[in-house]
Amino acid sequence: MVENGEVDVRILSCSGVQFITIQLKESQTNHTVPGESKQRREGAGSSSSRGARGDGAGSRGHWGGGGGDSVVPVWTALWLPPRVSRSHVEGASGCLTACHCSPRRRNKSVSSTSFSSSSSSSSSSYREEDGGEGEEPPPTWVYLTVWLAGVLVYVNGLTGDFVHDDVSAIKTNPDVLGTNPVSHVFFNDYWGKPMSDPLSHKSYRPLTILSFRFSHAVFGMRPFGFHLVNVLLHSSACLLLTRLLLRLLQLPQGTVLSAGLIFATHPIHTEAVTGLVGRADLLACLSFLAAILSYHRAIQGDRDDHNDVEGSDDEPETTGVGWVWVRRAGLLAALGTLCKEHAITSLAVCAAWDVIRHRKHVRRLLCRAHLTKGLTSLLRRLCWLAGMGVAILVFRLWMLRGSSPAFSDQDNPASFCPSLLTRVLTFWYLPAFNAWLLLCPLALAHDWQMGSVPLITSPDDPRNLASLLFYAALLLLLRAGCVLKGREGKAVLLGVSLLVLPFLPATNLFFTVGFVVAERILYIPSLGYALLVAVGLSRAGRLRAPCLLLLLAVFSCRTLQRNRDWESRETLFLAGLRTLPHNAKMHYNFANLQKDLGNTHLAMEHYQEAIRLWPTHSSAHNNLGTLLSDAAEAEKHFRLALRAHPRHAHAYYNLANLRKKEGKVGEAVALLEESLRHDATNRDAVSALAGLYGDAGRPVDAEHLHLALLEARPTDPVVHNNYAAFLQKIGRREAALMHYEAALGLDPQHTVALVNTAGLMISLSHNAQAERLYKRALAVTWEAEVGESLGKLYLNTGRLDEAESLFYSVLRHQPQRRSSRVYLARVKLQQRSYQESEELLRQVLWDEPGNQEALFQLSLLFTHTNRTHDALTLAQRAAQDCSRPPTLCARLHAHHGDLLNDQHSVDEAAESYQLAVKLEPTLTHAHVNLGALYHTKGDYTRAWRHYLTAHGLEPSNTLLLENMEKLRRAQDLKTTASGLPHCLTKS
Repeated sequence: MVENGEVDVRILSCSGVQFITIQLKESQTNHTVPGESKQRREGAGSSSSRGARGDGAGSRGHWGGGGGDSVVPVWTALWLPPRVSRSHVEGASGCLTACHCSPRRRNKSVSSTSFSSSSSSSSSSYREEDGGEGEEPPPTWVYLTVWLAGVLVYVNGLTGDFVHDDVSAIKTNPDVLGTNPVSHVFFNDYWGKPMSDPLSHKSYRPLTILSFRFSHAVFGMRPFGFHLVNVLLHSSACLLLTRLLLRLLQLPQGTVLSAGLIFATHPIHTEAVTGLVGRADLLACLSFLAAILSYHRAIQGDRDDHNDVEGSDDEPETTGVGWVWVRRAGLLAALGTLCKEHAITSLAVCAAWDVIRHRKHVRRLLCRAHLTKGLTSLLRRLCWLAGMGVAILVFRLWMLRGSSPAFSDQDNPASFCPSLLTRVLTFWYLPAFNAWLLLCPLALAHDWQMGSVPLITSPDDPRNLASLLFYAALLLLLRAGCVLKGREGKAVLLGVSLLVLPFLPATNLFFTVGFVVAERILYIPSLGYALLVAVGLSRAGRLRAPCLLLLLAVFSCRTLQRNRDWESRETLFLAGLRTLPHNAKMHYNFANLQKDLGNTHLAMEHYQEAIRLWPTHSSAHNNLGTLLSDAAEAEKHFRLALRAHPRHAHAYYNLANLRKKEGKVGEAVALLEESLRHDATNRDAVSALAGLYGDAGRPVDAEHLHLALLEARPTDPVVHNNYAAFLQKIGRREAALMHYEAALGLDPQHTVALVNTAGLMISLSHNAQAERLYKRALAVTWEAEVGESLGKLYLNTGRLDEAESLFYSVLRHQPQRRSSRVYLARVKLQQRSYQESEELLRQVLWDEPGNQEALFQLSLLFTHTNRTHDALTLAQRAAQDCSRPPTLCARLHAHHGDLLNDQHSVDEAAESYQLAVKLEPTLTHAHVNLGALYHTKGDYTRAWRHYLTAHGLEPSNTLLLENMEKLRRAQDLKTTASGLPHCLTKS
């Protein structure tokens, strides 16, 4: 059917051969014929350059003479009677030339039904000739529209934070942060663990990690830069898809635009684009599309160069130039596999496209079992693709380093089900479920594990009907692709190939995967979905535009809404709970978030709900145990975690902490050693065990633990920090400072190392440096604990106004933080705001009646306000049975001794001072007062011993020096000379 123009049909006869020519007179709408626009610009004179060809190929120039109506050739159909050889056709060229109807070179054989009156109007939009290299390039606006759509629907996702897997893959990954050498990227998995580690996830994606490393080098740890790169990669994939459809299928611009816009706006892509770890899928998709385009260049270029007809018996073999493009396709597939594993399926799609384009060869092989020249070339290319695929697979298997990834029933429940029927029915259903997510992307979630898709246990489950419908639809699509002629049939077959082949690795057909459903896995298969929907819409006639606009509006709104879900951990986990309230993993993730935010009660509720939904959830049991105040109940959950997962290193570690609190040090050591047997790089377990070894008088063993971990993880700032803390504890301050500096050199924003280094600076009396370190830590992340530490520094150095302001800031962030209320009360006490100080302390004691620090400070307050009896009562209450923490309890006992001494209870005061120096041997105040008591009682030997200890701690203490001088004068000179060392008599 030809619209808006006149058709001139002529039948010519030369040498017994009849030729049918169909000519279209140009109308006012100025229709152009594919492949002719270039020739019109060049003029008729260009025909002479290719006019003399022995094979009958005529001019590509303007067809027709100069005068009369402007007649444009649309098609020349050649009807050959039976038994007419090709030589008859070649001999007829002169006759056609005489009739001014030289046939133009064609890239493709023509179906005689192309202009049949029975052809549908919808199929007429698909042109029946390839156009090849001479086709006019599509207008820029098509590419620009698709690119803008891919950017605009993700603009509101640029402000998102690092969420979910982004934290471990990017924020804490030493390969991304640059703390590991670049070479480590090629030997570590996606999460920064060595591929040789049995606990490695075995996901090998070095090029994706390098892209993250580049983003970190350019943008730092600001998530905006990472999001921007992802959005640009997605829009680039939209452009490549548009190019692919125009290049491979030469579809109408409207159909190509529809496919590009559907792909650009589909909500299923949100996880891949707004979720930063989805960059692996974006890069894999770019390599995937580039590989197909390169391969098409190989098979398309040969026919253009050799003036062949597609599918003809004498189609030439692939030339040297063609093989260059084939090899480039293989290289792009290999590079894509280094971005994400399923990019290898681009080789399968290349093979499918080659077969689709050469269906006639395959039919001849099946019908005649005859190898033509073109079929031989096709088989060679397919063998090369298969060999390339095998080579990539061999390399990938070699990178597993002798062990496979260890998945659990939580990751993929069906694969661990003992029933073969359940496994088959569930795996049979999952592709249909994924197809439904593409068709109706309303219920989307970031994690589909743990019961999100219940197992199908019997044939009468109604979901089996969905499986049957899905596979029936696939078969119907394949049949339609085979029945439909021309580009429409090819488009359907290519769409099915793009939909099915990239998804095959996720079907559990070849190997077990570590997920049930993963939305980002559908990023590449959605290419086929977009193409199939666009082809379907092209047949909708007048409904095409409104249907497309409605679909794009729904997709865009859902994508914009989904971007907001990925804004933060809280929004993501809340969205997951709304979509999948029966998913135990959702409750577990939300509980972890609430635990980090300090909402203990809410965290416990969701841990318990996760356990109710999945009773063997080992991590939920373990984390719940850490929140329980009842030691017996906590131990029960740690034991349940170990029963569900006997190699759970953190559960052993937490059990060891329980035993340590109970004073069962031997059991704690054994449990920590067991934890390290299952995970030798568990930093918390190494630090805890080293601490116990140090307390047990085994500092060498403790240091060996730290050094072994440091050797295994030399670029881990946490390991350096923990070793420095150990060195600081045993008094090796210079070595500790060196490793703190090493930790900060590896990660300048390591807040724990910054705070620990500040504490070391305070012990060295470098308060200015300590202040700078605290401020650096607060600039990274404003944490109440760090703000409180800086406030303590201000308090201890007399900067009361700054301390007051900082403690108020801490309480605005955490109103229930009792320790900051106590410190603020100390500030008020020193400012002589006694009433405000007392109110703050009583608030703390109302919430926690046994708070020893609050009791101590309130007793001091009563002392300052001459309420001695109340002060003594509170001091006695606070000091009673106080042994931990030792520093606070030592100060409490010393204060109690001061009050008793004021009451002239000398013996009781001496006992309190003795308890103080026993808990804290470096407490100068207690040594001075205890020496003074013995001095008063005439026990000069004990008095000298405590005075000398205090003198060693504070040589410039004026009161101490005066007391020592008084004691020296009080003693008999001979007793002093004979009872004290010579150096002391000169003091």
